Amino acid sequence: MAFDSGELVFNTLLLLFLVALAVRTLAWGLVRRLLASGWPTTQGGIEFGNVIPQRTRYKDLYKARLDYSSTVNSEYYAGCYEKLFVWETAADRFIESMKGQMVFIRYKAEKPERSAFIKEDQPSWPR
Repeated sequence: MAFDSGELVFNTLLLLFLVALAVRTLAWGLVRRLLASGWPTTQGGIEFGNVIPQRTRYKDLYKARLDYSSTVNSEYYAGCYEKLFVWETAADRFIESMKGQMVFIRYKAEKPERSAFIKEDQPSWPR
């Protein structure tokens, strides 16, 4: 099967885009985990979740967004966690499995409004 030059360019660009997206997503998660690894944890809860379509030129992706809240020193704080999915049904299932769950939130002791929701801290993380 032979590719014409236009098809080859398209496939190469698509592959580069997907690799860049994966590296960006994985790298940010790793940086976030490393920065927050020494932060204390507090218990919080998932307040809301929704799926946001992410339209790209070549492929539709679906961002699952979880909004969480927690209390530190009797002060209320909120944050969000986002995860990309290729299929909308997978994103919907993820949101439904997490809504209303109690979760552990890491927060920066000197600045508790800075928080991190790390999947490895969650006992109820969907497998």
